[in-house]
Amino acid sequence: LEDMGYAVSPRRRLMAAIASAAVAILALGLWVPRADLPVLDHAMAFSVFAIPVTILFAGCFCHALNLIDGMNGLASLTICTAATGLMSISGAVELVEIAAMSALLAAGAAGFIFFNWPRGRIFLGDAGAYTLGHILVWLAASIAALAPEVSIPARLLVLFWPIADVLHTVIRRAMNNLPIFYPDRMHLHQKIRRSLEIAVLGRHRKAVSNPVTTLLMAPFIITPVVTGVLLYDRKGPAWIAFAVFLALFAGTNLLIIHLARKRRKL
Repeated sequence: LEDMGYAVSPRRRLMAAIASAAVAILALGLWVPRADLPVLDHAMAFSVFAIPVTILFAGCFCHALNLIDGMNGLASLTICTAATGLMSISGAVELVEIAAMSALLAAGAAGFIFFNWPRGRIFLGDAGAYTLGHILVWLAASIAALAPEVSIPARLLVLFWPIADVLHTVIRRAMNNLPIFYPDRMHLHQKIRRSLEIAVLGRHRKAVSNPVTTLLMAPFIITPVVTGVLLYDRKGPAWIAFAVFLALFAGTNLLIIHLARKRRKL
C-alpha cells in the first residue's frame, strides 16, 4: 500500500511486520528458544514467553531494515552480507536447506546491488525491504531453533547493522522525549552523507554523496558479520564482540555530531 502511494504510518507498518512474524511461527512451528544469557534462558524455556519475544524481535528487525533503506545499495548490501553469513553458519552445522535458502537470498540481493548502486535505478521500497527482512530474520531464527550449538550473539552479529540502528534510534528519541515513531534525519547513514557534503563534496551533491556513503559504510557492515561467522559457536566472545560493536556504533554517532558542532562554531 505504501509503495502504491497510500500513506501507511510507521506504527501500522510495524504492526503488519509483527503480524507477519506471528504467521511465520504458525507456519514453521519454530521460534527462538534461548537467549544464551543466564537469566533470560530460564524465561525463554517457556514458549509463552519465548514466542512473543521472537515475534517482537522479528517484527522490529523488518522495520529496522526498512529504516536503513535510505542510501543506494545500503540495505541490499546489508541483506547480501547477512545472508552470506547465515549461509556459512548453517552450512557449518549441516542445515543444508537453510544454507541453500540463504545462498539464494544473498545472490538475489547481490544482483539487485548492480541496479541500485551507484545510480539507484531501482529501489527496494517498503515492500521489498520488509519482505527481504522477514525472510532474513526467519532464516536466522530457524538456525537458532534447530542448531543449539550456534550462539545467539553470533546470530545478532550477523544481523548487526539494522539492530544497532534501531536500538540507537529508540534510545536517542527516548532521551530527547520524542515519540518512538517520530521521523527524523539522524540515522548514521544520513549523518555520514551530510558530513560528506559539508566537509568534502559541497552542498547539493546528493547524487555523489549517496553512493559514496554506502561505500564508506561497507567495512563497518561487513566486519560484524565476519565476526559472527568466526564466533558462531562461542557464546562469551560473541557477546563481547557484540557489545564492542554497539559501543563503536554509538561512538561513531557521537563523534560525527561533535565534529559537526565544532565545524559550525568555526
